Amino acid sequence: MAEPGEGSDGAERRHEPVMVAEVLEYLGTARTVIDMTVGAGGHAEALLDAGVERVIGVDRDPDALRMATERLSGRFGDRFRPVAGAFSEVAHDVVGAGEGDGVLFDLGVSSMQLDEAGRGFGYRGDGPLDMRMDPTGGPTAADLVNDLPEEELADLIFRYGEERQSRRVARAIVRARGRGRIETTGELAGIVAGALGRRPGRAHPARRTFQALRIAVNREIEELTTSLPWAASVLAPGGRVVVLAYHSLEDREVKRFFRDAEDLRALTKRPLVASEDEVERNPRSRGAKLRAAEKVDPGLPHFPAGSAGRNEP
Repeated sequence: MAEPGEGSDGAERRHEPVMVAEVLEYLGTARTVIDMTVGAGGHAEALLDAGVERVIGVDRDPDALRMATERLSGRFGDRFRPVAGAFSEVAHDVVGAGEGDGVLFDLGVSSMQLDEAGRGFGYRGDGPLDMRMDPTGGPTAADLVNDLPEEELADLIFRYGEERQSRRVARAIVRARGRGRIETTGELAGIVAGALGRRPGRAHPARRTFQALRIAVNREIEELTTSLPWAASVLAPGGRVVVLAYHSLEDREVKRFFRDAEDLRALTKRPLVASEDEVERNPRSRGAKLRAAEKVDPGLPHFPAGSAGRNEP
């Protein structure tokens, strides 16, 4: 997955999974891995190539699931099982309690979704202001932008985008929608840039607003907080859960859950980050944070978290 809203250029157009070596370090010896955000299937392919017997690939984006199935079924046959739906909708149908030995979450928005202007995730192109990972139902980003009261819109942008100037952004949006409905990503990006200004060498001023809307549209934090306890419940002792997060909201939820769960032992004292070489090769790995935990018998003492990989300074 990727940091929300980044544009596509020639160097970034191909989807490349993030921190594959680190994912394999923790999950490469599992028998079955449940990839809860299979996307184009990059991590799933690496796991199957490494000898994992079976990967169950879950995704709510029908286009992504189709691509992953086309990519993997021919090579791996029934070792790959696609499952359509959001975490909370399909988790109970994937595997029974205590039967799994690996779960992977690669959070955020994928390169494919960002690169397709018609999906409405990115602020560098122009397309319909949609942002739904499952485009078949639910409110769009345009619905939120045009229908929420100013105060609620400001609170949403502050909470999910951590945008300190959220009230200024919301005020500019409400002023603009008074002249006509805001329907495209280009319109919204321009409104936010006009409100906050642009500085050379800095991230696009609309990045945090787009992140906030996408998280709200797809209920991403709610999905994560629902699914982490499920992930712990399906693991047998010794099973592992690995989470790749791309912004502080997600990472805080994962850190808190791993810390508080009685039947999990954190394997990463601090989140692992992509190497300099990977960031140079795949810019969308910048900002990725990987945390891993292992299922333990809650009746036994926990040992301090450690990691065989690189730790964030």
